[in-house]
Amino acid sequence: MLARPRRRQVRTLLAAALVGALGLSAAPGSSVAAPPPPGAASQAADHGTGRWQVTRTGAGTFEVSWRAPRRLPVTSDRPTIVLDGVPVGVPVVDADGRTVVSEVRADQRPAVADLDVVLSGDRLDHAGVDRTDAAAPATTPRRTARLADDPADPGQYDVVTSDYELDPVTLPRMSQPIEMVGHVVEPAPTADTGPRPLVLFLHGRHSYCYDPTDSGGSEWKWPCRPPLEEIPSHLGYDYIQQVLASQGFATVSVRVNGINAQDFRLSDGGADARAQIVQRHLDHWSEELAADHQVDLSRVVLVGHSRGGEGVNRASIQIPLDAPYRVVGQVLLAPTDFGTQTAPYVPTVTVLPYCDGDVFDLQGQRFTDSARDLADDDTSLKSSVMVLGANHNFFNTEWTPGLAQAPAWDDWSGRSGLCGSDSPTRLSAADQRDVGVAYVAGAAQLFADDAQEFLPLFDGSVVHPPSIGAADVRSHAIGGGRELRRPALDTGLSLASGADTSFCQGILSEGSVSACGRTGRLYGQVPHWYDAGEFAPPRRELEMTWDEAGQTGGLVFDEPLDLSSGRLELRSIVDPAFGDVRIRLRLTDAHGDSAVITPEGEGYVRALPVDRRVAKRWAQAVVADPGAATGIDLSQVTQVDVIGDSSDGRLWILDVGSAPGALAAVPERRLPVVSLGSVTVDEGDRRGVSVARLPFTVANPGTRAAQLTVGVLDWESWRSRERLRVDLAPGQTEGSIRYEYTGNTVDDGDRRVTSFSAFPVRGAMTDRYDGRLVLRDDDPAPRVRVTTPRRVREGRAVTARISLSDATGYDLYAVAQVVRGQGPGRRLAVGDVPGRWLERHYAEASDPRRPLHRAGAYLVERVRAGHRSATLSIPTRADTAREGTERVTLRVRVGGKRVVRTIRVAD
Repeated sequence: MLARPRRRQVRTLLAAALVGALGLSAAPGSSVAAPPPPGAASQAADHGTGRWQVTRTGAGTFEVSWRAPRRLPVTSDRPTIVLDGVPVGVPVVDADGRTVVSEVRADQRPAVADLDVVLSGDRLDHAGVDRTDAAAPATTPRRTARLADDPADPGQYDVVTSDYELDPVTLPRMSQPIEMVGHVVEPAPTADTGPRPLVLFLHGRHSYCYDPTDSGGSEWKWPCRPPLEEIPSHLGYDYIQQVLASQGFATVSVRVNGINAQDFRLSDGGADARAQIVQRHLDHWSEELAADHQVDLSRVVLVGHSRGGEGVNRASIQIPLDAPYRVVGQVLLAPTDFGTQTAPYVPTVTVLPYCDGDVFDLQGQRFTDSARDLADDDTSLKSSVMVLGANHNFFNTEWTPGLAQAPAWDDWSGRSGLCGSDSPTRLSAADQRDVGVAYVAGAAQLFADDAQEFLPLFDGSVVHPPSIGAADVRSHAIGGGRELRRPALDTGLSLASGADTSFCQGILSEGSVSACGRTGRLYGQVPHWYDAGEFAPPRRELEMTWDEAGQTGGLVFDEPLDLSSGRLELRSIVDPAFGDVRIRLRLTDAHGDSAVITPEGEGYVRALPVDRRVAKRWAQAVVADPGAATGIDLSQVTQVDVIGDSSDGRLWILDVGSAPGALAAVPERRLPVVSLGSVTVDEGDRRGVSVARLPFTVANPGTRAAQLTVGVLDWESWRSRERLRVDLAPGQTEGSIRYEYTGNTVDDGDRRVTSFSAFPVRGAMTDRYDGRLVLRDDDPAPRVRVTTPRRVREGRAVTARISLSDATGYDLYAVAQVVRGQGPGRRLAVGDVPGRWLERHYAEASDPRRPLHRAGAYLVERVRAGHRSATLSIPTRADTAREGTERVTLRVRVGGKRVVRTIRVAD
């Protein structure tokens, strides 16, 4: 686990986050090549586990890499390099599957001791990392009502199973085609179901090959080669498909091992590729299968697990309204959201496993939060469901030990602590599958069949279906017809009495007094709040702290809230440092009349269970019936205050809403969709400001103005915190983002890369959210001259002087190796060179008679940026023995120049 704060998304920019989402390959500098020793061209060190290397690649730029002892696991999270706890650069994984690389802009070489590499909340470069701890503190038992109808109850129809395999398809930036395989479970052909909705499942990122013979074959080659076989991850949801088919749904689960094997260098983590495969399968159903299988493609529900969740959401964004199929809802199980995207006008349930050991930061919460402010008329339900004790893998039986054909594991490592395998609060694999069936089937029936009886599972009501037993599952929602009031946007602070209230920024920053997350162990604990280094626009929340019962504070609304026909909801985070709280609510109407009501559950708001490793700050729905407020006009509520009934407590309130008893109809509408492009321009010689423009396109242009935030990560000036506002005019179909730069007449590297990452704010959504602008250096490389003396006297240094015709804008490294060479005379031996020099240059010095070229000696010297020369030197020892003329041959490489010179050493 991290000793210092860090959060995924590097998610989008995890710095995205830078993590994240830009995925920029580290640009090589113009320097050279043979592996330099520590302290010269690079700094390398074993740091706990694995090996770090820091190499200067240009003026103020360094390539930072960490190589794992073994190949990194194929998981949904992506490894991130952090410096002093802050994500740096945009990480990529080399093709070896073991090396994580970022490029860092800094005045001084980053110290290896200050670097960490993080994956799924664990520091990979330190041994002994384990999520273990003492048991969580007890909280007040939470009582839930039993739901009358259970969505997991099997239906009346017989079920049949089949599989199809189509020709593989080619996708951009993937050298190998992607398989088109579907596992179909549906009602028997004779079943009188009427037109059947289609539910499509997409699995996530997991290992793709395994050895059923245990002969030790590699699982990392693609396609799988005998005796290796593909891991059938797409079969892992058959247990849900069987129930849905018995209820009258046609279902198909598709396989994407080809994407899992090739997405490690894709800037979006493969989300677009997965979305393309989803649409290819839906096209196949539309063109070949739907009619014969009684499928109604106007009622498609998408279910995505892990990176499959982000993939189906991306498909929902891309599928136009005139497509031959319509997505009426989606269920996302433990999803990633590298791009901070959501699908407007598409009802969405996001299931968050509290003990997720892969997508540790529960970034899928953003599918709900990001939707709130995009469109005033978006009535689609956006629900988040928190499953206490659930992990990432066990929703898929092919990722579950004891059930999977291939090796499988519990993604939460360790046995003790709140989420350890021995914890009484951890769900068994079977219990977790029960939750998966109930909530996937409940959402499918709600979205495709308008089964409103299952809405309480998703809207914050304190209920449970009988099939999940004692599992603790909580929810909250926005949309669905709610009318919301948002802190600081359309509310002000009421006059507090005793309590401390303020509007805080939804970011994690221990150094900011305005940040909501400014205390405690924060990394991965707060899915609602962004890292300070992210470019996604944070939201503001009401923070209220009290230290005595009876103290109050709350919100005054700019426009009255109508509670005459809906219930009152407050999405509220309980600070676990204070534990459970008890509250009442005071409502005030436009006439100044007030009434006090008690939320459901006798006003108790339970903190989520915590230990030292796990302490999620996640919003729960505080629900109250306004009908208990007598003597006020419920159609004109202008103020809601929280009255602290417990002795102390802290709440963060995300929003206040009036919720209808049934889902509102969703308009057939899509927002404009923005895609960033890429462009390469010559740097030019102008020393003043020049302008380049990054293009973007807008699909489905709208009739209203829209706004996005674009984060800029400029490798030249390291303006990693720059945010640009981009406004879209009604009907706009294309545009560009202005970028200023300066040219020069100095060779300063092959290219300077600026990355852009777009985040929707209002009235638009993104598809390709990452763009790249490359400034191509157009100045010639300097001419390199290597001069050596033909002869030196014993006891003096053998030298090679490097001279450049012009200075460069980056450090250029000269590397010289002692090689065998040809010619008469004895070769210089180990004993002819001082021992201290041999030690510094890692030469084998045990035998003084060994020729120096066999001792492994090489030299590295730097021609500093702005300088034009450097000297490589090998000192020699003078002795009294008569040895005749000796010789040493140097092979010198500088940039693209390579020379071999022989120098004679006179006795």
